[in-house]
Amino acid sequence: QEREREIPGAEAQRTMARGQYVPVAEKTPRQVPDGLAEMDGPAAEVIGIRIDLGDDDDKRCRADSDVLPDTPCFSDEDLMESTPLKPEPDIVGCKDEELEPINGPVEEGTPSKTRGAMTTFAASTNLITCMIGASVLSLPRMVANSGWVMGPLMLVFAGGVSCRASLLVNRALDAATELSGTGLPPRNVGEVVEICFGARGKAIVLALTCLFQVCKCGVYFVVIGTNLHFWSDSLTSKQCTLVAVACGIWLVFVRSITTISKWSIIGVAASVCYLVSIGTAGFQAVATLPSESRPSDMWPAKVGNLPQIFAVMLYAYSPADVLPVMKADMQRPEELPQAVLFSHMATASAYVGLAAVGYYGWGTHVAGNVLESMCDLPGCHGTIPDYEVPGSKWMSGYVLATAVVANLMVTIPIVLYCVFCTVEAQLDVFKESRVANVAMRTVVVLGSVSIALFVPFFIEILAVISTALLVSLQILLPCIVTWALSREGKAKFGVPEGSLLTLGVIVMVIGLSSALHNLADAINAAA
Repeated sequence: QEREREIPGAEAQRTMARGQYVPVAEKTPRQVPDGLAEMDGPAAEVIGIRIDLGDDDDKRCRADSDVLPDTPCFSDEDLMESTPLKPEPDIVGCKDEELEPINGPVEEGTPSKTRGAMTTFAASTNLITCMIGASVLSLPRMVANSGWVMGPLMLVFAGGVSCRASLLVNRALDAATELSGTGLPPRNVGEVVEICFGARGKAIVLALTCLFQVCKCGVYFVVIGTNLHFWSDSLTSKQCTLVAVACGIWLVFVRSITTISKWSIIGVAASVCYLVSIGTAGFQAVATLPSESRPSDMWPAKVGNLPQIFAVMLYAYSPADVLPVMKADMQRPEELPQAVLFSHMATASAYVGLAAVGYYGWGTHVAGNVLESMCDLPGCHGTIPDYEVPGSKWMSGYVLATAVVANLMVTIPIVLYCVFCTVEAQLDVFKESRVANVAMRTVVVLGSVSIALFVPFFIEILAVISTALLVSLQILLPCIVTWALSREGKAKFGVPEGSLLTLGVIVMVIGLSSALHNLADAINAAA
């Protein structure tokens, strides 16, 4: 009460929830009991009511005799609480209540989370940060496989497809909000699917999403091993992966998203390092390597590989899974399409310039992970025969390797946190039993690590994941949901949507076939 008396004004009234002061809406006369609505001064600002919640849920309250000696006892529906509630008991699973969006007025005992604080520009920059990740390491190789004519065009086209699919997701979010009858926006695409296709459809989408995230982390472990190997030739890439897992395994058992999200600044800094180091190394290659060691082609070497190349390029964009949360946190949710358009244009421009510099610097000899090209002739260890002596490593390579490892070591816990929370939400046993929860998390991590250990081929496994899972979730799913909503009269399914659906089917069927064939060739070559 003493803290409350120090804060003047009705707008500064505060209630205690989970041990923290949170702002609440200003009371109206209808919310204040009869006889108190017209009062002025501290008595009107601080009611002085204490509520003690017993084990039998009996509410016993008394008026503060120093402020209002004759005030009767009121329920919590009439007055805001002024004393802290007992903290909730610890839970086994994910503790994501701090980031749960709150719709409507703040209720008593509810932790406050700022809603509508994100500007359109901030949403655009956040989307750019989400898109620019470790997949940027593959773009110079993808352009090299496509040639100077098709490479940049396909990279821009992939950005356009991702933008269109994201706009379909935004439209589906609006339609699902209207159809739900609650006025609350969906928290993820799975809830949109549930409205259209029921609980079974939602379960299928969630299962595919979790599988995609686990496989994505497997690719991340491959990249971590390769980048750590750049620092130490005495350890193999697989050994470096195991070292990284041993050092960072504890991160995946962090159960508070607030703690995990504090590491996001590392990802922002790493994204900048990606662009600067790759661009610098590309120009260094042009200046130091002879032109005959940097051959290039105008057209793709294998036309049949274009669908899987396109899928990998699409992987470098595809922010559709974060759009529901992004839309809920915007000041003007109706401006999300502008943020999506701007972020894709900016990211596509950066990708085209970066991939072009990388291809121009190393030509068709650029490695699948561009880091493995950042050495003097004859090349980096692992990209040349064992009997040859590797060239000196470039400083830009060390910077890139450090940035990639730092970024992925904090990205993996965030991605797996989403998987853990989804599994826990579907099966109560993982929320009730700590042993079962730890076992589940361990199995998921081991699944991702197994991908890195048994199929440590960055480009090949990325192509399989992109053609099989990414296309399903980022192209086919938005189109199918749009079709379902069009039957309810809440969306339009026309030629653009039909064309996008057809493109997704072609990329999946043809691209997945060639991706599996290339992966088999890589496994046989390594055997």
